[in-house]
Amino acid sequence: PNVDGRQLTENTSVQLNPKNGTVQVDEWQNTSSPSIYAIGDVCGKVLLTPMAIAAGRRLADRLFGTVEMTMAHSKADYDNVPTVVFSHPPIGTIGLTESEAVSKYGSDNIKVYRSTFSNLFYGVFIDVDTADKPKTKMKLICAGPNEVVVGLHCIGMS
Repeated sequence: PNVDGRQLTENTSVQLNPKNGTVQVDEWQNTSSPSIYAIGDVCGKVLLTPMAIAAGRRLADRLFGTVEMTMAHSKADYDNVPTVVFSHPPIGTIGLTESEAVSKYGSDNIKVYRSTFSNLFYGVFIDVDTADKPKTKMKLICAGPNEVVVGLHCIGMS
């Protein structure tokens, strides 16, 4: 994040993460300096514009909204943020990675499902052998005895 030249640490008590230079904030976007808040990429959480907008709206609700808006639900939720990389092939992800799920729930409490398939877009090309069609790979990560989905990852056309 571009915080150089802002003199945050020289003129305020705002703390930066020594590893990556991001502004340290709590779950409510409060910095270590009273009345100074930080949202978006400068915090180093989820580097996506829609999340920065959501965090800014929640912060504005808490600072300037009605009593109902200042309740606990008026904070940005960084769990299960869907992300896509517009590459060729495209990549989509949401939730925990397999290693994060193992760390959180233990290896005995997760189940991982993997699938590779020719997606429906190429289904109409009957003159092309299935083995020659572009493939999509998906990984579904579930946790607990009820197999609650905690992560989903995909690469390929969908």
